[in-house]
Amino acid sequence: MISTITIGEPDRWDAIVKSFENYDVNYLSQYSRAFGENGEGDPLLIYYENDSTKAINVVMKRDISESEHFKDKIQPEKWFDLSTPYGYGGFWIEGEDFKTLDEEYEQYCKNNGFVSEFVRFHLFSDYKDIFNGTVESHTNNVVRSLDLDINEMLIDFEHKVRKNLKKANKADLKIEIDESGERIEEFLDIYYGTMDRNDAKSNFFFPESFFKTINEMINNFVYIHVIHEETVISTELVLFGSDNCYSFLGGTKSDYFNLRPNDFLKFEIIKWAKNKGLKRFILGGGYGEDDGIFRYKKSFSPNGIHKFYIGKRIFDKEKYSELTKIRNSNQNFDKKTNYFPQYRV
Repeated sequence: MISTITIGEPDRWDAIVKSFENYDVNYLSQYSRAFGENGEGDPLLIYYENDSTKAINVVMKRDISESEHFKDKIQPEKWFDLSTPYGYGGFWIEGEDFKTLDEEYEQYCKNNGFVSEFVRFHLFSDYKDIFNGTVESHTNNVVRSLDLDINEMLIDFEHKVRKNLKKANKADLKIEIDESGERIEEFLDIYYGTMDRNDAKSNFFFPESFFKTINEMINNFVYIHVIHEETVISTELVLFGSDNCYSFLGGTKSDYFNLRPNDFLKFEIIKWAKNKGLKRFILGGGYGEDDGIFRYKKSFSPNGIHKFYIGKRIFDKEKYSELTKIRNSNQNFDKKTNYFPQYRV
């Protein structure tokens, strides 16, 4: 009932994903391939099907022996852990036979040497409610519903957004829709500058090759640029599936903040997404709990706040304990850490 599709079978992978009525972009092969090429593990699509239920789950399979803490201490290619790629994931389910799915999946993981898994739950999946592990929420995400007409949405924005949009319009800013990534060099210049300015963690400095892999997701990505006097001053990479689009990565040149290109860009993305027939624009959250970035995003959808959940699950408690003891014997190990799995901290 469970089958595994590797990243070497992208056509089969994507055909399965797109057989789900409301599939999302986070489950497509090129999305996880980009993270796999960035060193986050080997992407797998786990597909479950019986007479009444089918489900998909995208995971990054990581060989624990390759961690610096376990080199030459455990056997290679025997013990693994799983993590959903950055963003949103977990099982996407059509049907209601949750019990059999969970039993089959747990046995599959035990049989294949998977010690634990970390899940970033999709905002619009019920999987977290049946997840057989620990479920936590420490942050919120902002979702802009696209069901209102544009004028009603404008009224729904916070006052400061409408004020900033007026200023941006006076600056005669223009929008360019880039469906091929032809301005990737300009995008990267702005993106890296924004990450530097915000003191972002090193893992957010994705290389150009990462974006070029994302750019292979034809009909599931778009770059939207703000142009001022023939110069790109603000830009965003938007990913989209059948219902949702995502504010994925982007930035703004600080010299042009006074023109309010950020607000202008977000509003143009909203208009583009609504015209495309999408249902939601997911702006995401901040770097921390309800920080300034989160509050900025919230200004576009004051009533669209959704809890973001993560899941932690141990399949082999004995092995997990053994690995934690090995890690505990090393220096600088914090026993009180909330990081999961603990042996990887």
